[in-house]
Amino acid sequence: MESSGVWVVFLAAAFGAEVIGTMAGFGAATVLTPVASLFLDMKAAIAVVACFHLFGNASRLVFFGRHIHWPTWLQFGVPGIICSLIGAQLTAGLPSPVVKVAFGAFLLVYVLLSVLLKERMRLPRRPLTLMLGGVLSGFIAGMLGTGGAIRSACLLIFGLPQAAYIGTSAALALVVDATRLPVYLANRLVSASMIPVIASLTVVAFAGSWAGQRLVRRLSAVAFARFVTAMLALMGLKMLFDGGREWLSRVA
Repeated sequence: MESSGVWVVFLAAAFGAEVIGTMAGFGAATVLTPVASLFLDMKAAIAVVACFHLFGNASRLVFFGRHIHWPTWLQFGVPGIICSLIGAQLTAGLPSPVVKVAFGAFLLVYVLLSVLLKERMRLPRRPLTLMLGGVLSGFIAGMLGTGGAIRSACLLIFGLPQAAYIGTSAALALVVDATRLPVYLANRLVSASMIPVIASLTVVAFAGSWAGQRLVRRLSAVAFARFVTAMLALMGLKMLFDGGREWLSRVA
């Protein structure tokens, strides 16, 4: 990132990604990774964005940490972490396009049902339903490598208030970030030359979280739910598109 113009574009993209991620509870890494890959080697981009993702989730906890719903975090998160490991093991046996198309279709079906059924798309926050939600989200997240959207879809069904939803989602994601980042560091995916980039992203992540929480507090509960649902729909369409494109490239 020698050019100052490239530097500004990258940091601006990071700021926008964190605003979206804070408001929706997911999506920051999805938005920033393709941008980072334009300037960095793909493996380095993933590692740098992982650092940014960790800083972003930590920043969200500064603003929403006191609203974490700890029973949900425990009963949803622990099964999710275990099943994400199982899903990751199964990924090797499934073609990536199939997983992406299935995941995209799942999100779009969820969005359709949430629009048609509205308030009936709610489940009680009981240990069994929370554990099942964690199992589902963790398994799919492990297979796909990204868990924000499926985690948010499940948490939305449980009807958590806005602040509790964002805080709990950030706390769950922070655990995942804390487990994968040491692996990247151990494999030397982050070099000393990237330290200025990572340091800048720390500031940008906090600024984006601050802006995001200011915006989300102005949304009503209904508007917030619609915003998250719209983001899930966009994510579903993206996964369908990516999976279809990969499938066609393999056939060709």
